[in-house]
Amino acid sequence: MKIEKKDIILESKPARWGTKAYHDAKKLYLSAFPANERFSMFSLLAMSLKTNVKFHALYDQDVFCGIAYYVESSSTVYLTYLAVNQDLRGHGYGSKILTMLEEKYPDKQIVIDIEPVVPTAKNYKQRVSRLKFYERNGFHRTDQKLKDQDGEFEALTTAKKLDKSGFAKTLKDMSFGFYQFKIEK
Repeated sequence: MKIEKKDIILESKPARWGTKAYHDAKKLYLSAFPANERFSMFSLLAMSLKTNVKFHALYDQDVFCGIAYYVESSSTVYLTYLAVNQDLRGHGYGSKILTMLEEKYPDKQIVIDIEPVVPTAKNYKQRVSRLKFYERNGFHRTDQKLKDQDGEFEALTTAKKLDKSGFAKTLKDMSFGFYQFKIEK
């Protein structure tokens, strides 16, 4: 899939075992997300064998710019992981990746989860910055929390209201039903 926007052409390539896209995506994934918030690489690859689960490296021309890991169901696209190459952050690539997903799935809610924005958090400024980024890109807060063995995360969506059952179905489908979670206020 190629999306042209402001002289940048994003190309999304599946991150399949042994490919350059896989090596690029793996390196960024391991550096961008804390260990306690990551699935194992084996799990990511196994889940992405399902046709509705996508693990993609994104390139601008031949320059690796980021990753997107997401799962699609009938009503929901759950963006599990989004990361931009550290050297390219602040240049609009994250926004362009989100725009690409919104254009590909115009009739579905796109859902992400972020660390709760609480003033006592050690990385409070980073959390505020992350929330503002997503709000600038059409996401809004839902007052719903995704709770799992790693903690509590705030769900954001592009829809007017979070479709909790659609979100839950997407999470179960992504993980073959093995992921243990709760969605609550």
